Amino acid sequence: MSSSPHHHFVLCLFLVSFLCVNSQLPHDVFTVIIKNETPSVVTRYCTVHGEYLNEDQGIELKPGEVNNITGSIVPGRNTFVCLLELEEKRKILNLFDSDDTSICHVPNKVCVWKIQEDGLCMLSEGKCVMFGWDYNSLSNRHTASEPTKYIASDELKSENIIWRRTP
Repeated sequence: MSSSPHHHFVLCLFLVSFLCVNSQLPHDVFTVIIKNETPSVVTRYCTVHGEYLNEDQGIELKPGEVNNITGSIVPGRNTFVCLLELEEKRKILNLFDSDDTSICHVPNKVCVWKIQEDGLCMLSEGKCVMFGWDYNSLSNRHTASEPTKYIASDELKSENIIWRRTP
């Protein structure tokens, strides 16, 4: 039983159109993981694209707790900013900004931040880039363009970081 060339052509068109529709990539997202590595509760107040998450109250992270935040990339408004509080210490920091290559900025790539007694550690290329706490009341927001205070080698599979001061 043979098919006509017309049927093959129609079948090929159907398959090509089906593959085109189903092979479209999903929209770009950012994923930020925040892990509390301190023995105390940390409170976070965050905005995504300028809009508050849980506007009425902060979100508490118990010791060892991990938050996973995923958001859509919106052209021109690609920021995830948090105020983090650990006892009397505070820090306002861009945790993701697609327009700032000095911090987490790559869509569809997981960005890991660890909250530690000394500050916030951004894992980048196997290293921990540390941003120290502010000890005064709510100070101005800091971005990752500030000088790095500490750098430590950190195999991504390892949970232990050995600190050494940079000159």
